[in-house]
Amino acid sequence: MHLGGPTSAEIIRSATASALRVADELGASSFALVAFGTGVGGFPLADTARIEVDEVRRHLDAGSGLERVVFCVHGDAAREAFEAALSSS
Repeated sequence: MHLGGPTSAEIIRSATASALRVADELGASSFALVAFGTGVGGFPLADTARIEVDEVRRHLDAGSGLERVVFCVHGDAAREAFEAALSSS
């Protein structure tokens, strides 16, 4: 993602997948993610939360070595968006 550049669901999905892949390549057991695209990118929090949670679930289901993934978000609205995404199937 580039400052001032376009933000889209596909860019957020790709950035999340890439970050998770690198964490596995480095042998990490835990990993933290931010809400990509929701700052200057202006992407909706709920959409970002859904995309990132879906991508984390897909990655873990594929056999990742990660044992813990933390979503590090700022503010009540972001926390609520990620909690909602995590509670959905």
